[in-house]
This record gives sequence, structure tokens and C-alpha cells, in this order.
Amino acid sequence: MQKLVEFFQTAPVDPQQAGQMLWLIILLPLLGAFITGVFGKIIGRANTHLVAVGAVFGSFLLSLIVFWTINDYRAMATTPFGSVNYAVGADYGTWFSAGAFKVTFGLFADHLSGSMLLVITGVGFLIHLYSTEYMSHDDGYWRFFAYLNLFVAAMLTLVLGDSLPLLFVGWEGVGMCSYLLIGFWYTDPAKAFAGRKAFITNRIGDFGFLVGSFLMVLALEAATKMPADVSSKLGRPGLEGSSVLARLSDGAKQKGPLAVPVLEEGSKVFASLLDDTIPAGPLEGFTFGGVLTAALLLFLLGAAGKSAQIPLYVWLPDAMAGPTPVSALIHAATMVTSGIYLFCRISWLAVLSPTAMATIALIGATTALVAALIAFSQKGLKKVLAYSTVSQLGLMFLGIGAGAFWAAFLHVITHAFFKACLFLGAGSVMHGNGEEEDITKLGNLRKEMPTTWLTFLVATLAITGIVPLSGFFSKDAILHAAHTNSIPAVAWALKTAWVLGVVAAGCTAFYMMRMYFVAFEYPRSAEAKTPHAHESSWHMTLPLVVLAVLSVVALVHGLPIMKAEGRGTIQTLMENFLDPVFRTTQENLAKRQFLVIPPEEHVPWGAYLQAWLIALTGGGIAFFLYMRFFPSRKGQPLPGPLEALRTFSWNKFYVDEVYNFVIIRPLGVVARVLWRVVDSILIDGVAVRGTAWVTKQSGSVLRYLQTGDAQAYAAIMALGLAGALVWVLQRYAL
Repeated sequence: MQKLVEFFQTAPVDPQQAGQMLWLIILLPLLGAFITGVFGKIIGRANTHLVAVGAVFGSFLLSLIVFWTINDYRAMATTPFGSVNYAVGADYGTWFSAGAFKVTFGLFADHLSGSMLLVITGVGFLIHLYSTEYMSHDDGYWRFFAYLNLFVAAMLTLVLGDSLPLLFVGWEGVGMCSYLLIGFWYTDPAKAFAGRKAFITNRIGDFGFLVGSFLMVLALEAATKMPADVSSKLGRPGLEGSSVLARLSDGAKQKGPLAVPVLEEGSKVFASLLDDTIPAGPLEGFTFGGVLTAALLLFLLGAAGKSAQIPLYVWLPDAMAGPTPVSALIHAATMVTSGIYLFCRISWLAVLSPTAMATIALIGATTALVAALIAFSQKGLKKVLAYSTVSQLGLMFLGIGAGAFWAAFLHVITHAFFKACLFLGAGSVMHGNGEEEDITKLGNLRKEMPTTWLTFLVATLAITGIVPLSGFFSKDAILHAAHTNSIPAVAWALKTAWVLGVVAAGCTAFYMMRMYFVAFEYPRSAEAKTPHAHESSWHMTLPLVVLAVLSVVALVHGLPIMKAEGRGTIQTLMENFLDPVFRTTQENLAKRQFLVIPPEEHVPWGAYLQAWLIALTGGGIAFFLYMRFFPSRKGQPLPGPLEALRTFSWNKFYVDEVYNFVIIRPLGVVARVLWRVVDSILIDGVAVRGTAWVTKQSGSVLRYLQTGDAQAYAAIMALGLAGALVWVLQRYAL
């Protein structure tokens, strides 16, 4: 066993070579997107499938090599501040600069981004394979695979970028691809509108990301210019305070102020300056702590857009207008987890602001509960799964706010497996039932679609939190952290978030089992589009089986089987694996103690039992209501209050209507006024047509001076010359 462990902890290639191949991981799907997009119709359907699927599979193989390499302790990435263990990277020089501001183009892979590489390319490959059958009759197949390959390239750029600007390129790229794929069937106005809605909603969040980045640049610049009496408290073993600031300044000049290593080093400086006032510059008079909190809340706005959190979650349910494989890849496994990845990447900044941490936890928990309650009454398979995704993302943000970054990331991984399985399972159901997705018009699928049924059941049990599936351990870790950790400055925040999270977890078990019972266990509906369902081909069922298996085996990452080095506490495999990533986070926590995390000395059996009971309670209530109570009352209406609540939930709490009344309509009025007054009158009427009118009238007047008579022209010229001569003689005669 020890030899096997040593084998997998020995890099298969030189770490420097692994760092240099990172760009190839992005290039392969980018090249696939170009070939399928430009030549797809020429080379035919089969060759398009081969190029698109092969590109992602090749990227997956390279990602495996990189992941294997970063498990070797000798793998080190070089930064201006030293070497980073268990990482590889490559710096390709200056990307762009403006004055003193500089951005380099660099790629970086550690345990955090390496895990994401496997999810993006591994799950992405399975979804590409699934799509070859699912989209087999669509005339726009070449365009679909081009967009899908382009998305994978953009997502890989997001996780491999070693600076916020490069991360933002991937951030915008996945947003663009999401827009293209949601509105893939753009001839349908409703689907095209859903794409625009997603695009515009995400632009609001992206604005927050950009402003937050600008604030970090200003804050970092202000920190490097602090006077000597302040810098004296920044000293570390072997370094004086002035040397620390000089080191930070040199690193910012070399890599740019928004490079991840520079920001990480800056967080160590900020940890000592939070209460200090910025003496000069654009942020003069503000404290470093206040600026950092503002920047983190702006990053949260960006994450709320991309990861569908309150108040910007409204785009994700409508994103189900796109093809089902899109929902599985973009809106379940990868893009929507970008916000969680961002906060895991900058966790060393997040823990320096208790206000930001509490806000993240409360927004996440509230989103989790609201989305779960809306999912109660939805009838569409993909609609239920969409609100389920919003809810699970909320739980991940709860984990971030509670300081359990590793637990939030573990839920990212497990959620990618079981939610992709659920979405692809929904696609298989629709494929075998005449594209019907209304669960009340299905039924008897357990017998007619056995492979889809079994994999869907496994994924459903995983998301509800049934032992021994992966979702149980990742979800329990988040709730346990929210229950035991505390933010002393805002003591009530995590307690409240924990209660909301527990209720949301129970609701998840309820609506997921409701969907399963109605779609798979009920008798065949008389309203079904086809009298019998048919099982999908192996291209679609094989990815389902693989994802269902991963939904089970991923549980090993949540088992508390590791010992924390030098601390005498137990850790889960994932927590231990991510320890090098969050080392600076732990140092900043120890220095400021804004977040209290009690040591885990024993296996939390009580928390496990609690999580299991929550899942059993929610699932048990669903079983009673939908397998016993409602079938016995078939044809009878719900009691008045329950029907009112069902209608309220069915209409999504009228959030879209409120947004339309409060935001969209007033903006529409303002836009129409600006159009009529500024655009039509001032710009078109005065600036454009006005100048044309003046020119025309001037020409009308001047044309009377033109007679076309050459003799008259000559006489006028003679008179002019004579007049000029008289003027000259008079002037010089005097």
C-alpha cells in the first residue's frame, strides 16, 4: 500500500515541463472550437463529434498528468515571494501595461485548480459524449459543439489564470458561451429572451467584480506607501517591516498588483493594517479594513451573478431553455461554481472581514432556502433541478461564510457528479418520452428505463444526503461548520445561517424525492406523449453510469481519516489535500481571530446522525404525501391555505414580477425618455440634422454669389485686385 501511495506521489514528468504544458490544456478545446465552428458543416457530423470529443478528452489526459504531478511535494511553482509547494506554473511575460499598472500572462495549477481541471475536462468529456447522441438530429450540431468546446476552454482559463484579470477573461468567456448556449435555439423568442436575461444579469455581477478589483489595486498601492511608523509593525521573523513593504512593492511591479501571489502576500500585510487609515491617495481617510470589506462585497456581487445567488439568481431557472447537456455542464458542474472557486482562491482575504464572511453565509443560506421552497411546486424536471442547483450553490456559499472553504469546495466536486448525473438523467427521460419534462405526465419509468432509473435514484439519494453517498458528507461538513464555528463580531450570523441551512437541507430531501416518486414510481400518466418510454443508447447511459459511480466513490474525500500535521486533530481527506492551498488563510485567521474554528478531535458522529435524520425526515414526508396521501385524494383540490402556498411557490414568489415592476419598468421609462429627448431631439435633431441644416442654409445663401458668368467673375477679380492695390499704396504711402 505504501509503495502504491509513493507511486502516485511521484511526478510522472518533470514539474517544470508540467507547468509548460498548462497552455495546451486550454489550447486543445479552443482548437476544437475553431475546427468545429468553421469547418463543422464541411467535415460532417461524425468528424465534428470526433474533433469536439477528442479535444476535451485530450485536455483531460493532460489534466491527469498535471494533477499527478502536483501531488509530488517536489513540484514547486516560483513566485516573487518564494516557491509554492504542490504546484506548477508558467509565466509568459507581460500581457499588457498602462503606466505603473501591469498584468502578466501566467498559468498556475495547485491542488485547488488541479481538482477543478479534472472536473471540467472529465465531466465535460462525458457530457460531450452524451451530446453526440442527444443532439444527433439537430441541424446546428456543429455550432453546438463549437460553443461547448469554447466554453471548456474559457472555464479552463478561469481556473488556471494566476491573476484576477486573466481569471476575469475566463469569467467573461464562460458568460458569453452560456448566453450562446442558452439561446442556442434562437428562433424561439422565449429561448432567445432567456439567453439575454442570463447575459444582462451576469453583467451586473461582472461590474461588481471589476470595481472590487480596482479597489484592491488602490488598497495594495496604499499599503506599499505606508509611513515608517506604521510599517514597523509589519515585521516578520528575518524581515523588517520596511523590507516587507519593499518586497510587496517589487512583487507588484514584477507580476502586477492583481496577480494571485501578490494579493496573497498583500493579505498578510492587510492583516496588520486593518484598523489603520489610508493617509493619501484616492482612498484617503478610509481604513484598510473598510476598503477590504467593500472589495469583498463587490466580489460577492460578481459571484452572486455567476453562481446565481440572491439577488441575481433569477437567470438560472430560465437558463433551462438551452439543450439539456448545457444545463449539465454549465449550469450544474462548472460555470455556476465559479463564484465559490473565486472565494476559495482569495480565502486569505475573505477571513480578514467578519462583515463580508457573515454576509456571504447569510446570503448563501437564504438563497438555499428560498430556492428549495420554490422547487416544492415546480413540475418540470429541469426546473426542479435548476432551483435545486441554486439551493446547493447557496449551501456552498454558507460553507464559505462559515470558514469551511474545504467543505464548500468538496460540495463543488460532489455536486458536479450527482447534479450532472441528474441533468443528464432528465435529458434521457425527455429523450425517451417525446421530449416531455412535466413529471405529472410521465410515470412508470423505473420499469421502462432501468438504467436511467437506477442512476437517477443514486444521484437523488446523493443530493438528499443519504449515507453512504458523497452528498451526505459534503453537505454535512458545511452544516457542521456553520453550527460549530462562530464570528465573534457578528455572533448571531452563523447561528441564523445554520438554521436556514438545516431547513433547506430538509426541503432538498423533500422536493427531490417528490420528483423521483412522481416521475419514476407513479403509474404511466394518461397525458404522456408516448404510451411507453424507451431507454436511451449507450452514448447517453454510459455517462450516467460513470457519474452515478462517482457520486458514490467521491464520499472518500469526506471521510475524517487523516491527522492534521502538528495539530493533533483529525481531518477529512479533502481538508488535508487542500491544506497547502489554505495555509496563508490559516495564518491570517490565527493573527486576527475574526473567525473561531474549534479543533475537531473526534469523528462528529452527532453531526452525522443529525444530517441523516434531516434527509430521512424530508424524504419520509415526501413518501407519505406523494405515495400515500395525495393518491388517496386523487381528483380532490388541496385545502385553501395549502393551495395558496402552492400557487405562491409555483409563481416563484413573484420575484420576477417584482423586479419587472421596481427595476425594469422604471429603467424602461428612463430609456424611452433618453431616447426621445437626448437621442431623437438633441443628437439626431440638433447635433446631426442641425449641423446638416446649417450647412444647407449657408449653401443656399452663398449660391446667390455664383452666377456662372466668366466676365462677371473676371470683373470682380479685377475690382478686388484694384481695391487691394489702393489699400497697399495708401498704407505704405503714409
